[in-house]
Amino acid sequence: MNCRYCDALCHKKGMRNGRQVYRCKLCQKSQRKSYIRQKYCNEHRETIVMLTLEGMSISSISRVLAIPKSSICRLLLQAAKKIHSPELKNTNEQFEIDELKTFIGNKGNECWICYAIERSTRRVVHFIVGRRTKRNIKKVIQAVLSLSPGKIYTDGLNVYPKLIPKELHSTEKRQTNHIERLNLTLRTHLKRLSRKTICFSKSAKMLAACLKIYFWKDKFQYARPMFDHCNNARM
Repeated sequence: MNCRYCDALCHKKGMRNGRQVYRCKLCQKSQRKSYIRQKYCNEHRETIVMLTLEGMSISSISRVLAIPKSSICRLLLQAAKKIHSPELKNTNEQFEIDELKTFIGNKGNECWICYAIERSTRRVVHFIVGRRTKRNIKKVIQAVLSLSPGKIYTDGLNVYPKLIPKELHSTEKRQTNHIERLNLTLRTHLKRLSRKTICFSKSAKMLAACLKIYFWKDKFQYARPMFDHCNNARM
């Protein structure tokens, strides 16, 4: 066969995973006659994001699109880097804060998603992935306090009264219904958060990237057409 890079003649250079490998005599690059999984193209970018938001795992997307898992992970991480948290200018709004439990790597390694939403718009204003410690929860609360909130509703976790001013904090019943419902939506839409399954993230970095795309998907250029269509349908 001829080299796909310089069109010079190639010679056989052993087997890899049961398939013949060739090496170019001129440029010394190894290659095969054909590849099972191809590199993703621009048309696949939006599809990968859409399938991720629909709850498909990275392995499932790799099987459906015949794209290496490493390429899918790279795309999602690159997309997450371009997304930033929304800028909220309204003050005296009401916020809800809660934590969501999941696992990283195995069922013995617990991980928590602590996040806050604005009650009127149901929009996530900040989140953090890690252990449920005072230090991590404080980062979310500080992000909310910077928005001059009128009221902050939480559950009865004992760390909240130490971090939130008494005049702003409330733990009344049924005041966190919106964020509790969002917890259920997350577990339904994202397969890696489903209960009583063997589906969970292998790294906190990838979990944070998927959550960033899910929470602020309207900031991602490849996902805009899909959500613009949804908004037009509602109107």
